[in-house]
Amino acid sequence: MDKFKRHVFLSFSSILSWLVFALIFISTSVIFAQQKQVKKDSLEIIEGVSGLVEYEYNTSKGEDIYDGKFSFQSVSPSKLKSFDFKAIVYEGEFSSNQKSGNWSFSDKIMREENQKFVSGFRVGKFASGTENKISGKFQNGKAVGNWEAVKQDYVNSEVKDTLFFIESTFKNNRLVGSLKSTSKSIIVQGYFNADGYFHGDWEIKHQTDDKPVREIRTYEAGILKTYEFVIDNKTFDVSYSGFDTTVSRDDEHWKDYTLEEGYFDILNLVDLDVEQSVSSSIKVSVNNYHKKSNEFIKNSVLAFSHQSGFDIWNSIRGSSPLELGKFKVRKFDFTEEEKKKIQSIAENFANIQSVLKRFSENPKVKIGKPVYEKFNEAELIFNVYRNELTQLERMVHVITSDAFEFVDRKEIYGKIWPKLLFPVEVTYEFQSELITQPHEFPKVPERQNFDLEKANYLIKNINEDVVALYKEVDKIFKAMEIEKSLSRDEERLVEKKLKIENLFDLNSKKEGFNAYHERYSELVLKLTEDTFNAYGNLKINEKKNRIKGLLNCYDNLIEFYIFLKDLKSKDERLDDAYTRITFNPYMMVDMSERIKENIYKAFDESLKPYLFNRLSNNFSCETIESAMENINHVYQKMLELSKRDTKEEERELRRQKDPEAILSVLELKLKY
Repeated sequence: MDKFKRHVFLSFSSILSWLVFALIFISTSVIFAQQKQVKKDSLEIIEGVSGLVEYEYNTSKGEDIYDGKFSFQSVSPSKLKSFDFKAIVYEGEFSSNQKSGNWSFSDKIMREENQKFVSGFRVGKFASGTENKISGKFQNGKAVGNWEAVKQDYVNSEVKDTLFFIESTFKNNRLVGSLKSTSKSIIVQGYFNADGYFHGDWEIKHQTDDKPVREIRTYEAGILKTYEFVIDNKTFDVSYSGFDTTVSRDDEHWKDYTLEEGYFDILNLVDLDVEQSVSSSIKVSVNNYHKKSNEFIKNSVLAFSHQSGFDIWNSIRGSSPLELGKFKVRKFDFTEEEKKKIQSIAENFANIQSVLKRFSENPKVKIGKPVYEKFNEAELIFNVYRNELTQLERMVHVITSDAFEFVDRKEIYGKIWPKLLFPVEVTYEFQSELITQPHEFPKVPERQNFDLEKANYLIKNINEDVVALYKEVDKIFKAMEIEKSLSRDEERLVEKKLKIENLFDLNSKKEGFNAYHERYSELVLKLTEDTFNAYGNLKINEKKNRIKGLLNCYDNLIEFYIFLKDLKSKDERLDDAYTRITFNPYMMVDMSERIKENIYKAFDESLKPYLFNRLSNNFSCETIESAMENINHVYQKMLELSKRDTKEEERELRRQKDPEAILSVLELKLKY
């Protein structure tokens, strides 16, 4: 083959190869394009929050891979009475299960208005309410670029007011660079370094009606170095008691801490110190502005990822938690002994509060105060402690706070020292007289010597005093409860007594009243009267032990009336069971004859009288129930014997009149 032909052949082969490759590529692209689909479904993003989701996906790996546009919408009735609906909306895109490109989140609470609108062939209503909206960008599931968060009020579906607007930047899922948050009352400007630490000057401006207020907090890679307040153009240096701003962050005791973990809980633990000499009103203003700023900065920073109690972006797949700024704080580790004291303070103070509440909410106190002097004394002593509860509660809050381990405790004990005012005696009124009694309240520790051990000792002593006093009044509560319970039971006892007397009254002649009732009427009425009178002569504690048994006895006597009423029909049933009816053709009449006469005669003439005499001779609350069971058992046995072969029993009972022997032959055992 010459060179020209060979060249032409090679060129043709190359072109053909490229065509085949192109066809394969196009076919593969079509296949993948065909595998990318759109699905509409329901989705629960967190417990209790579900809605409709629409997303693009492909199944190239045998499972749904989010790839393309994504939207989620949840609308539910609002739990707030002032609004009708709560709505959550997500819009964004995925790339291979990772959030990618622009995303937005919206959380609305809305009230439906009466005004309607028409759009095409759709008729709807305008709504008013508030919306929190966050928008930003993701790359491979990581937050990047500029982000914004805004809260706005809507009236008739139009923006009425912007409550706050926040903007900052993210790099590789971390807040870096500047942040600005603006609201009607506060403007915050600050900066995060490349590692995500609060850094440089953070300026907070308070929009006040009278004199301007400005704060400047200076951070160095997360460590708060200086803090200034400028009020009416006057600068004040402020600091936190026990909060280290000087030690090198290379020290092993310095830890990273975030807003989510409670950084501002540390700063809010105790009031700020103002270094210059200022009035008390300035001190109050500084502390109020400081706490307001802390809350605003926290809400502003966390707004990018936390809303309505959940992590916004990690409720939907395809991202990792955002790093929302961090600080460096020194940790003053607790010793094991300190941990035990703190636990003791928490438990004892909780018990003090519980006991005081239990006493004040018990209605027996008001009922019993005119009668029981101890209630009046206890109420006054408990009120003394209750009046000092605010100071004690503040002290306990500081000591048991998680933030307490991040301050030098020696520097703040003086600030949380409770200046309690305990009297040496109490004076209270009882039955129109003023009574003065000494009471040994716990000794209050001195301020200069106050520490964790003394705080624990103080709370422990208060708890012991409160518990001891409550035990005394609790005995009275229980006695009153017994009386109340007895009162209810005694009302039932009287009702049952009257019912028994009415049932067994010989003059009442109620339907079903028979000879059996007449026989036992006197015994029942005497037992009822005797037991009732005996109960009335008992002491309260004895009555408590007796009342349930007596109520049960009266229930059995009422049941005894029904038992006797049914005996007549039982007699008739036995008579029928032991009677045979035959037709006499000569006399043209039915003739009756007794069958198994020895058995029936033994029952009717010996066993039955024996059972009833036995009950009459020992008629008491303890025997009545067993006696009814014995008689029922004998009647049931007689019915069974009427239906089977009893030749052997009849032979043994031919001339037998001894009830005990009859019981033995019939294989009957009595309960008493």
